[in-house]
Amino acid sequence: MKNLQAGIGIAVLAASSTLNCGAFSPTAPVALRLSSTKLQVSSLNSENKDGREDRYDTAELMSSEMEQARLSNQYARYSHDDWLRHRASDRFFRNLFKFDKSPIVKNLLDEAAILAAICVGIILWNELLIEGWTDLNEVHHEAPLSGLFPSALTFKLALPTEPFFLCGGPLGLLLVFRNDCSFGRYKDAFHYWEVACSSLGNMILMAASCTSNVEGVKQLSTASWAVVRTLQHEVSGGFDTTYEKDLKKNMPDEQQVQRLLSARNKLHRSHYNVHRAVDTFSEDISNLDKRTIINTFNNVATACAECERLYLTPIPLLYTRHTLKFLTLWMTFMPFAFYDVFASSWNHTGMIPAICIICFLFFGIEEIAVSLEEPFSILPLDELVEEFQENAQETIEWMEEEQQVSTTKPVMKRPWV
Repeated sequence: MKNLQAGIGIAVLAASSTLNCGAFSPTAPVALRLSSTKLQVSSLNSENKDGREDRYDTAELMSSEMEQARLSNQYARYSHDDWLRHRASDRFFRNLFKFDKSPIVKNLLDEAAILAAICVGIILWNELLIEGWTDLNEVHHEAPLSGLFPSALTFKLALPTEPFFLCGGPLGLLLVFRNDCSFGRYKDAFHYWEVACSSLGNMILMAASCTSNVEGVKQLSTASWAVVRTLQHEVSGGFDTTYEKDLKKNMPDEQQVQRLLSARNKLHRSHYNVHRAVDTFSEDISNLDKRTIINTFNNVATACAECERLYLTPIPLLYTRHTLKFLTLWMTFMPFAFYDVFASSWNHTGMIPAICIICFLFFGIEEIAVSLEEPFSILPLDELVEEFQENAQETIEWMEEEQQVSTTKPVMKRPWV
């Protein structure tokens, strides 16, 4: 059986690679490639239309327990004590006893309840119509409703286990690839956000070391903070409700705030403000230093574009939806295969907790992939923006301190020899 599963998995990978190579082969006929492209676009448009018909209350979803748990359990930076606790030997039992506090488990209670109801329905049908039931004294009773329906309708609700073993391999591949893509998106989001913040910080430091114009560096730091805060606003969606208030609080120029708020592309407008801020002290620095600052900001623009791409483009919906349908069908029909497996338990009731645990495990894998697919709502963006603002303010304070020291320091004259 294991060899058969491995063979099926290899066959699935070989078939998918063959299809992909054929779709992008440069020697393929142009008409065939155009027709396949049109077919894919039409199928995507039809699925998008179907998805838009299923309208949800956005405010209700944002206030749901799962979304609030995502906001309250944002991934924070670990300290030394946190890493020690994370590696503690009792982590297995500690996390197991907190199973009921997991937001993933809470979000899958409906699925577990549906599968448990299917198990109860299978048990009642088979024991009341087909096989009979056993009381608490281990006395077996005949099926009380065996003659109520025609013989054609009194069939046993059970399935063999072999099809589920055969489908387990391809389903595992789909779930592994989906989680790998989702984690890659989370890693890329954190990487590009750190690139944007560190590049802006280095740009402020370079400007502070090249010029003595404190007001110009202040304008640059304010414009740089506006870039980071606007990027957070663009990738946070409706969860960010303090964007306008923060701009008015931290940007002294009210006209600049209004222009940023009224811009069609706020992030692009914030980039424009940074370039304008660099021009304020361009006469005090050399062309090489100015070019270095602009090149550094180009890395920021690229990182912002990548963050927007991750937020606006999910994993291909065909892959996500097929994986979800595959997993749903596999879990829905599994109780039928569990009926004979738990024949030794009292009235086959052992299948109910077993199917609930498997539901949390398998649907939890898909739930983790969904949570990581849009990573910005679980990243500690508030802390990162606040840290960037504090670093920029410290840089300006260092400039002011150095200027005060240079103006108050007495000039040492050499004695006349």
